[in-house]
Amino acid sequence: MDDHDLNRLFLRGIWAGVIRGDDDPSWVDRVAARPATDQPLGDFGPIIGRMLEAGISATDIARFAKIIGYETAFGFCYHLTDPNASYEGFDDDAEDIAWCLFEIDVDSEEPVRPITGLHEEILGLDPSGNEMRPARTT
Repeated sequence: MDDHDLNRLFLRGIWAGVIRGDDDPSWVDRVAARPATDQPLGDFGPIIGRMLEAGISATDIARFAKIIGYETAFGFCYHLTDPNASYEGFDDDAEDIAWCLFEIDVDSEEPVRPITGLHEEILGLDPSGNEMRPARTT
């Protein structure tokens, strides 16, 4: 498996498990029905409910969630590749710290090769094929 295939494998998982799709907005009504709680994310349902009450369509909410998911995943992938992006501007000694995501050997658990450039490839792996462009309306 070459570097590009390794990136595609990782990013396919990001698209499937992290970036919420906007092709089926039925989740919006399910979330909106959740009651408010004092638990983490306990205001998710009420916030979505207020958005619907304000006239924002479930389709627009789903699209917004996908955009936020993509932006978050892109940022995370960028920070994996460039540690400076995480500590730039802070007044500490972080310049001496670096990290990298590695493929490891499954038997020895030793690093095999770094996984780089994820942020450069994530857009092209949008399962819709639209590379996060808005859906065309006719």
